[in-house]
Amino acid sequence: MEHMTSQNLVPRPKPTGKQHSLNDYDLMECIDEGLGKFGPGIKYAIMWRMIVLGDSPKEGILANPQAFVTALHSIFGRSAEMVEREVVGRIKARADKDYATIESLVELVQALRKQDHNLCDLAVVE
Repeated sequence: MEHMTSQNLVPRPKPTGKQHSLNDYDLMECIDEGLGKFGPGIKYAIMWRMIVLGDSPKEGILANPQAFVTALHSIFGRSAEMVEREVVGRIKARADKDYATIESLVELVQALRKQDHNLCDLAVVE
């Protein structure tokens, strides 16, 4: 089955277990899948909380992953760690093994986005 990437709208096959670099669309898909495990309302609750805390989602979860984690903790307290672990697990399942030791969602998102931007820079140069 194919899906469209948000960056270039070129169809590409869904991952088949083989690990690869992740772009922003892939990361958001992993976050959505991880949150989905806890029910459909959780995404809306987190976005609402980010707005209330002044960390508007217009900036985006990927641009400000710490605001996302803060909203999780604000809503779920210590249980937020379970939600964060689920999201991190979904991302790691699709990311290169180089990122296997990163446990923090914030650090993982930042590292993967840095890699994706570096790969885009290389493609422009070539």
